[in-house]
Amino acid sequence: MDSIWIRRAGFRAAPRFSLAAIGNTGRLLFAAAALFAADVTRAVEALPRAQAITTAKQLAAGMDETLHVLPRIAYQIAGLRGRIEAERRLALLYAALSSDELSNREWRSMGDDALIAGDTHAHGTALIARIETVLANGDYAHGQQISDELAQLARSAHDDRLAAAAEEYQGVLDRRRGRVDTALEHQTKALALRRKLGDRAGEAAALTNLGTVARDRGEFAQCLDYFLQALAIRERIDVRLDVAYRNVALLYRELDDRQTTQGYFNKAVQAATRYAQPGFYASVQGSYAGFLNDDREYTAALSAASEALAIGEALGNRPSIGFEHLEVGRALLGLRRADEAAPHFDAALTIGREIDQRELISRSELSLAEIALSHGDTAQTHRLLDDVSPRLNSAGLKPYLAQAYQLRDRLAEAENDMATAHDFGHRYAALREELLGVRSSRLLAAIEIRKVREQSEQQLELAERTNELQGERLERGRWERYYGIAALAAMLIMLATFVTLLIRLKRLNLTLAARNELFDKQHSALTQANYQLERQTRSLYQATITDALTGVHSRSHMLGELAKLLAECKSRRHDLTVLLIDFDHFKLVNDRYGHLAGDRFLIKAARIIRNELGKDCLFGRFGGEEFIVAFPNRDERASASLAERLRRAVAERMAGTDPPTTISIGAAMLGRMPHADAIDQLIDAADRALYAAKQAGRNQVQGFKRA
Repeated sequence: MDSIWIRRAGFRAAPRFSLAAIGNTGRLLFAAAALFAADVTRAVEALPRAQAITTAKQLAAGMDETLHVLPRIAYQIAGLRGRIEAERRLALLYAALSSDELSNREWRSMGDDALIAGDTHAHGTALIARIETVLANGDYAHGQQISDELAQLARSAHDDRLAAAAEEYQGVLDRRRGRVDTALEHQTKALALRRKLGDRAGEAAALTNLGTVARDRGEFAQCLDYFLQALAIRERIDVRLDVAYRNVALLYRELDDRQTTQGYFNKAVQAATRYAQPGFYASVQGSYAGFLNDDREYTAALSAASEALAIGEALGNRPSIGFEHLEVGRALLGLRRADEAAPHFDAALTIGREIDQRELISRSELSLAEIALSHGDTAQTHRLLDDVSPRLNSAGLKPYLAQAYQLRDRLAEAENDMATAHDFGHRYAALREELLGVRSSRLLAAIEIRKVREQSEQQLELAERTNELQGERLERGRWERYYGIAALAAMLIMLATFVTLLIRLKRLNLTLAARNELFDKQHSALTQANYQLERQTRSLYQATITDALTGVHSRSHMLGELAKLLAECKSRRHDLTVLLIDFDHFKLVNDRYGHLAGDRFLIKAARIIRNELGKDCLFGRFGGEEFIVAFPNRDERASASLAERLRRAVAERMAGTDPPTTISIGAAMLGRMPHADAIDQLIDAADRALYAAKQAGRNQVQGFKRA
């Protein structure tokens, strides 16, 4: 069993002692632990997550009655290092069963023994695990003490891995207590150390923390850059993808991009479910509840937040409990159940003050101020806003500062203080404009204008240089005519003058040649730079609209084009056909020959399909081995004929593969769904038809009357 804390901090697994080294008794105890763990897995599979955690904790307590003697037995057999290894194994086992109390006991004992043994690696691992536990419990003061101890250990041992972990945790603690500037410094140092060590998982964690700090500071562009870098790393190594997807979703939520936010939350839920860690799932559900509250889907938000709250209470995660109380309260407030919402905000405020979590305190007070204002209690509203505003200013929590300005505006209007209302209304609008990136848009427009101006100046400079050259040529011709006439008058004067002029002209020509050469080089460099810029722009655009494997349209681009095509067909009263294509038994190809062979199959099949399609057809990859085809203005007979031709082409031209490659096709037509106003409805109908084709034996077309 590997420790999630060891993986997160970037440590290698500690040297393991064989079970034979601690005798028959040790082997029996470890076997008992394994049987207990298996019983836990079977027992909790059918239980709700919160109940599963409670059951797991009870089983951990029962196991501890037997296993608590294991470190002593290991010490008698294998000495101090044997006891350290036994404590580590027990700590990991209890952590897997969500028993922080028992796990923390073993980590503390392991750290004490490692200090005696002079084992820096084991000591650091124990400190990191203990910090994770106190962070979950919201005991930030204790967490700061352990973090300082970890930093001291890193300095004395000259260990960059421990130093990176210490910087990371100090940054997390500072951010949670509203010290975003010092948090930024710590996380920047942590990122530099992770990159120096080549620790990709640690680098992703540091980038995630930096993105969170940037989001708190209202720097959304920088935040998105950090989060996308972290996401790219986590997707390659498959570590905590739920965190990466959730953070990107939270950022797009701040930017009011509902569709993108929903997509990333769906990915986050899938990843958290796959990891089978209740805490991961609760974190995603709690954040998702916040998004649903922002989107005014209060019933769904209440369900998600309540589930996350139940899991958090079972785990004893104080910060999570506080934030889930906050989201439950917001949902109830949105459902106009303010009396039920107020106790949740009070609970969140109490927890925030206990753990010194400034964001939690501030958001709770803002929500209570909103309730007080709705009840007409202006005195209570003033008190709460007077308390929260300085905290928001010092912490730099700009999104919530904007909310405070808005409440101040409403409060002033309620008191008929129009001047104050006008002032805070302007403050709110200015801050929201900054947060939503309007200023960034203006900056981009200014850059574009500057680019156009620079191009105009370059063209003007080119024209001026051309005029100068022409003027110099005219002047040279005038002098030549003058000296020709003068030669008739005096040969000697002409000869002397001609020699002088020849020297001057030679120098002038050399100067002109040098200027022309410089101009040509500058013009060539400018032309090359413009060409490179245009090519990179085209490449970036193609990358965004093209599936990297098959070369057909990407899913996101395909959905956008389908939405446009649907609107056009409905306005012109044309029919629209959507074909959803899935490769039969494609998993067998991956299982037998590997994913690279599967990729080659998809590339070849996509090429066959594309060659059968007309210019009016859209063709893209929908996901995995699923592809989608759409075309307008064809009746059902012509559409069915094209679908059958695609199926037959793949079956015939890939008959020699093992297993023979075939496709199933599900079809949907706008003419049979005249009230469809979103492309998802046509895709859903095609998906049901595809399922019918699979059920009917595969290698066929379903969805047309003829079929």
